[in-house]
Amino acid sequence: MNAAPACEPDRCPRCGGHFTCGAAGPAPCDCFTLTLDPGLLADLRERYVGCLCLACLREVTDAQTDVPAAGPA
Repeated sequence: MNAAPACEPDRCPRCGGHFTCGAAGPAPCDCFTLTLDPGLLADLRERYVGCLCLACLREVTDAQTDVPAAGPA
């Protein structure tokens, strides 16, 4: 009996850590639980090739929400 090959771990281009991207898997990837601002997503696509691990995605989305919005002075 032939077993299905195990998913190869990916390497996060931001932190270098190993993770398994589930985007092409049978279930939704963990990153689908996050909502990325279109501007942030565009910036990430310019800076990195491939998927970031969930920990890095959480860090960049948290950093985005920690930045105070510019308002009238």
